[in-house]
Amino acid sequence: MGRMLGRRERTLTYLGPDTEVLGDMRAKGQVRIDGLVRGSVLVEGELEFGPTGRVEGERVEARSVVIHGEVKAELTAEKVVLSKTARFTGQLKAQALEVEAGAVFVGQSVTGEHKALEAPKEA
Repeated sequence: MGRMLGRRERTLTYLGPDTEVLGDMRAKGQVRIDGLVRGSVLVEGELEFGPTGRVEGERVEARSVVIHGEVKAELTAEKVVLSKTARFTGQLKAQALEVEAGAVFVGQSVTGEHKALEAPKEA
């Protein structure tokens, strides 16, 4: 086993295509979802939805989000990328938004302002 001197170990959480999560999901590090999540997804790091990845929930939060699959939720991130196969439905708040030709976006977006990321804190 190699030594990890001077390096931060990066955590990867992966949900395969045959995985279904019922309820909220919280994770740190990198997360890739190729299965289905019926609930909120809260990630302290990077989040990617593969082509078969889907979420149907109240909210999705991460530092950066790349969508190749389908997301139905309120999405908050510093940077969001909707690939040509992405389907997004909901409200999106981000500092930067990249939408490839072919992506489907149904909803509202607030982008480019630091205020876009300010969400009310839960009591």
